[in-house]
Amino acid sequence: MDNTDQDFLDSLDLLDKEMEKYIPFVLQDLWELGSIPEYIYQLIDNNIDTKKIKKIMDFGCGKGAVLSYLAKRMEFQGFGIDIVPEFIEFANRHSIENSVNDRLNFSIGDILEYIGRNEKYDMVIYGYDSGLLGDVYNTISQLQNSISDSGYLILEIAFTLDEKERIEGLPAKKELLEQLDKSVLKTVDKIFWDTNKIRTINNQNNHYINKRIQELKKTYPEQTQIFERYISNQMDECKLIENEMICSTWLMSK
Repeated sequence: MDNTDQDFLDSLDLLDKEMEKYIPFVLQDLWELGSIPEYIYQLIDNNIDTKKIKKIMDFGCGKGAVLSYLAKRMEFQGFGIDIVPEFIEFANRHSIENSVNDRLNFSIGDILEYIGRNEKYDMVIYGYDSGLLGDVYNTISQLQNSISDSGYLILEIAFTLDEKERIEGLPAKKELLEQLDKSVLKTVDKIFWDTNKIRTINNQNNHYINKRIQELKKTYPEQTQIFERYISNQMDECKLIENEMICSTWLMSK
């Protein structure tokens, strides 16, 4: 498995590559997939004249929840890229159901092939959930190439408090602030996610995930160990998110 494969597994909290093919089924009842769209809109609405935002790119858009949420509140052309075909199929279908498909375009693709192209956007959205683009500083350095001269970056990222035990793949607060400070973009505003809201979302998501895992165990009993390992890891990740991490959304500008 190369680094790209591992980063993809990490982004979905997968311990077993064999589990990858079941993920679209397991997550079929979920939509937002790790983002809180209302926080993103709140940052935009509080700090930016939305009329200036004409083009938005969401790298790693999942099922398109963020762009669909924003499109119902703002006028722009939106583009979303994700490597999972089933996620893109859902995103396109949902945009039609919500009558925003005339302004949103979702495509299957590897974001590594899109970042750095000459295309510029007034806003780029990125959820930092793996080391695909390197550390925070290097991630921002690459993403800024896709942002127009007066454009913005929305960065969703989890970190640990300095006094807490480090979690692999996550920066500590001091490290995060240092990397943000030395980046080519400046911080405009930020939101730290409400823990009770996170817990409510996790409980709801885990209800649906567990339901689908039980169905898989009946259909593929020979894979029971993999399924149980996945749900156990999912519960552990939720405990870490709720108790050991600070989830945040940052608005940055050139």
